[in-house]
Amino acid sequence: MIEFTPDVKAQFEKMEICILSPIFIPEPKWIQDTVNMVAYSWMQGLKIYQMGITERMVVDWARNDLARNGRTHVNEYTGKQFTHLLWLDADHVFNPSLACCLARHMVNDYVDAVSALYYQRTGPTLPVAYVKDFNEDPFKHFPLIEVPPMLCEVDAVGFGAILMKRDIFDRVPEPWFTLDFRAGEDIAFCVEAKKHGVRFFLDGSLKMGHVGAAPIITEDDHKRHLQENQHLYADKIKVALGGKNP
Repeated sequence: MIEFTPDVKAQFEKMEICILSPIFIPEPKWIQDTVNMVAYSWMQGLKIYQMGITERMVVDWARNDLARNGRTHVNEYTGKQFTHLLWLDADHVFNPSLACCLARHMVNDYVDAVSALYYQRTGPTLPVAYVKDFNEDPFKHFPLIEVPPMLCEVDAVGFGAILMKRDIFDRVPEPWFTLDFRAGEDIAFCVEAKKHGVRFFLDGSLKMGHVGAAPIITEDDHKRHLQENQHLYADKIKVALGGKNP
């Protein structure tokens, strides 16, 4: 179990969190991890009160709806607005300490949003965290190749697991999330938010799993299996179709 410092636990006491999940799927491991995370967080003094989800909605619309509700909703249990919003996509696996490990960085006032480290589930398995160079295209970012195991500032991150201050949505004008050929809705948000002084961070020591797409099994996979397991099938018995002996 992770032991948090008194300063961090004092910060936990100031926070009220709502989880936002824009594409909810009944992934059993994710549900289990989320329930365990909420229980662990409360045990550590970090209060996660509610969760907002959407289903069957285009992702940028979903994120905008969730952000709009998370920004204005009054917590029925305290009569106050949430202080922080935790974006959590339903295709990840993680440890119960996820929310606490992200929230510990909020003792630093300059941290507006902080993401866990995870990797692309399709294509090259590179980190879903990005930096810019000096090219003129505001949407052109490059994935980090090697991530230091510490808190580091980045230009953009995915929204699979990111904790952010609720007032970001007061500082950045709507529409917050847009989707077009230039960038995904999460990168587009980061580009716009940085214009308004929002700073994004990545915790390179906080790693989580990304549920990948299931493979399509073909004859090549079958042949590869036979080749790699010749000892299992070396004494196979030849029979004719129909079950008659050849």
